[in-house]
Amino acid sequence: MSTIAYQCPCCGAPLAYGAESGKLECGACGNSYELDALEAMNEPQQTDGIRFDMPTETFDESEAAQMRAYICQGCGADLMTEETTTATECPYCGSPSVLPERIDSAVKPELVIPFTVTKEQAQSQFENYFKGKRLLPNVFLNTRNRIAEMRKLYVPYWLFDCRAGGRIVFNAEKKHTRREGEWEVTYTEHYFVSRAGMMDFEAIPVDGSVKLDNKITESLEPYDLSAAVPFVPAVLAGAMADHADVDSSDCEERARQRVENSMEQALRNTVSGYTSVVPRSRSFHTEEGKVTPVLMPVWLITTEKDGKTYTFAINGQTGKLTCDVPADTKKSWLYGGGVFALVFALMCAVFYFMGNLASGTLVGAAVVALFAAVLVYGALVSQLKQAASVLGAGNYVVKDSFQLFTRRDHYLHTTQTRRKIEQKQENKA
Repeated sequence: MSTIAYQCPCCGAPLAYGAESGKLECGACGNSYELDALEAMNEPQQTDGIRFDMPTETFDESEAAQMRAYICQGCGADLMTEETTTATECPYCGSPSVLPERIDSAVKPELVIPFTVTKEQAQSQFENYFKGKRLLPNVFLNTRNRIAEMRKLYVPYWLFDCRAGGRIVFNAEKKHTRREGEWEVTYTEHYFVSRAGMMDFEAIPVDGSVKLDNKITESLEPYDLSAAVPFVPAVLAGAMADHADVDSSDCEERARQRVENSMEQALRNTVSGYTSVVPRSRSFHTEEGKVTPVLMPVWLITTEKDGKTYTFAINGQTGKLTCDVPADTKKSWLYGGGVFALVFALMCAVFYFMGNLASGTLVGAAVVALFAAVLVYGALVSQLKQAASVLGAGNYVVKDSFQLFTRRDHYLHTTQTRRKIEQKQENKA
């Protein structure tokens, strides 16, 4: 028969049950602990409990007869459009080399969000992008920015719904420092903190196209699903629609990450009053997980500079723009360094006239100047509207759905560190 041994979280010595206290006591350091707190601290971490039911409905014969599928010979993209289209260009690589095929065994989209941004509006967005961007590479400023290709595309998405539950155990600390004679003593109180709750998520989007980077599609969020209409082949008239070439099961991992990140943040927000809080273990699960296939409108625009192709994507419903244009390295250093030098010089001048210019104030001035440079650089980079991944699913939390079931804060023990205070010797005249 196996036995269970508990060790002290403070010193690692074996713990024994104290009949009077009703707690597990450490004979080495004298600390005592509640049994349920120790058991919760040693719960195994579980991160694979998020699951969704996958869609399986395919096109019926009448729907398939109204549509055509195209396989691009240039990049391999699998596209579809309504039956009257006989010639088109690939929205990803622009290749006219496409072959008609039958719509067969593909998962049928349930909803489509129609385009509301016109071609002219998308072109205007593209042209206005290049105005006032101080970190834009000179190649975009010194030459005319021509549109190499502009394509109207319905991008396949999987929308993930679920009721997610999570439990997180944190290691938390409270620190305070005081002087005791010639010593500076820092006391650190160690706590075990446990939180558990549930939250509803609705329509978390994950794109099902291998050709589009998740950074691009996530930067275009959110879409307004209230404007979605049921899918019929006629909706695709005048546009192309990408076939979902990434299965919903493969996209599940991305949705799971976003759910877990949002759940962790929601539970972390309920923990306060500590100097530091670090997750110790996590476990998540879902109820009523569901996946819905949809098509979202995107204008894809490419422009060529110095032999390189840059992609601009515009949300076909809201007009939101994102791109893969990088910040110019030399300009970044120039603006960042310039702001640092200016702020540092101004602060040094102020300290000089105040008669307080010393090594300590110089360090402080440098820190403030560096902070100002980082802020200015961040603001200038944000102007470029560069594509970036979205870590959480905060935009898809159902309002007022968060429920906290467990809220426990257990004091464990206190440790201390001592530092001898150096006494300054005054020079005698």
